[in-house]
Amino acid sequence: MLFFATLFACFAIQDIGQDSKESSPTAESVIEKFIAAKGGESSLRKIKNVSIKGSVFSNDEKVGAFEIYQAANRHLSINRFPDGSSLRHGTDGKLAWEIDVKGKPTLLEGQRARDYIRHYETLHESLEWSKQFNAILYAGKKTVQDTASHHLIFVAPDNRQINRYFSIESGLLIREEQVEGAGEDTQILVSEIGDYVRDESGTTVSRRRLNHFGAAYSIEYRIESVESNTLKDDSLFKVPDTVTELEENPDLQ
Repeated sequence: MLFFATLFACFAIQDIGQDSKESSPTAESVIEKFIAAKGGESSLRKIKNVSIKGSVFSNDEKVGAFEIYQAANRHLSINRFPDGSSLRHGTDGKLAWEIDVKGKPTLLEGQRARDYIRHYETLHESLEWSKQFNAILYAGKKTVQDTASHHLIFVAPDNRQINRYFSIESGLLIREEQVEGAGEDTQILVSEIGDYVRDESGTTVSRRRLNHFGAAYSIEYRIESVESNTLKDDSLFKVPDTVTELEENPDLQ
């Protein structure tokens, strides 16, 4: 548990005012190298939407499948399980919602909604980080996953923080550490990101993300296909009627 206690301390080291903006020159150069390693800004901006499909593993055992659809300010994720049930969550840029395996809808509120919408408000986060965060701070060089890395701390307007680690050699993002949820549902999410490949669009994408939730639970997402600019309309991102009903009648939630 010492590792996770240290992480909590790391998340608490910065207190940036709501209206201040700060980004060190070193941090900016790390981000610029990351964007270049991903294929460059011009290549990224040509991608208007993506469709991602893959499998979910726990301890190398397949436990489900997932689909992710993303466009600017719009997102939909579907997690499918062997028993035929599914978990869905998404945003249209204004509302963030989820529907659990029993079909119960929830309208995300407060910190959970802010975190969710910030994460999915842009298709290419790295191009918008300077706008999304009040501060991007350089925290030095660290060895992460046996890789020499640059450590950056991203501080949002609500003081929520994300620690990101970028390979010094490749420039690619290899790890994220962040607090998720609020109140009793707060947990630390540590993500290991790897298996980068160049796709048909000419950009570099990760094919593997291993998420550690707290100290005892991990889930691995293995991407099997990525398609760019194949979504023809926004109907996929329509907020479900059961969620809209919650917005109109909050007492139902």
